[in-house]
Amino acid sequence: MSDGLGSILFVCTGNVCRSPYLEWGLRGALESAGGPAIRLTSAGLAPLTGHPMSSPLLDRLLDRGIDASEFRARGLTEAMVTRADVVLTAARGHRQFIVRQLPAAATRTFTVLQFARLLRVLPAREVADLPTLARLAHQARGMAGASTEHDDLEDPWKRSRRVYARSARKMDEVLEGVLEHLILR
Repeated sequence: MSDGLGSILFVCTGNVCRSPYLEWGLRGALESAGGPAIRLTSAGLAPLTGHPMSSPLLDRLLDRGIDASEFRARGLTEAMVTRADVVLTAARGHRQFIVRQLPAAATRTFTVLQFARLLRVLPAREVADLPTLARLAHQARGMAGASTEHDDLEDPWKRSRRVYARSARKMDEVLEGVLEHLILR
């Protein structure tokens, strides 16, 4: 599917808030930690095609030295899902849509919160490539409990700055959990 450790596709609704923030946030964290090569992309189920990332989230990334100003929203395609080693969605509804359209992607498609929760139940181990992490996370689904509304990231689109900040804090927290399985510390 890809070189390096693999590839991650982040998916949300409009591809202007959650999925690009996750994509660029993880890219910046990997770069600053000297992490491995991972192909990171994002897309939306109902994209605001061509739009930049929402300003509050773009500003938050800029405050951390991550310039995502070149980002433009795009729509999800079957080819994107097929190429990705791991598909991480913002909410359960996004995952359900993808799995209904492409059942073969079910074992490597998770909400980002679910993926981080599943990784926490795995035994301590060295860093694994993304296809291996997807397989292990899929196998851990029975040990970590069913997916619930707690596996959905709040959508901050067109809401207050406080909601954007709360959503960004949650995304930063979940990225830290995923990052722990991608780099040796």
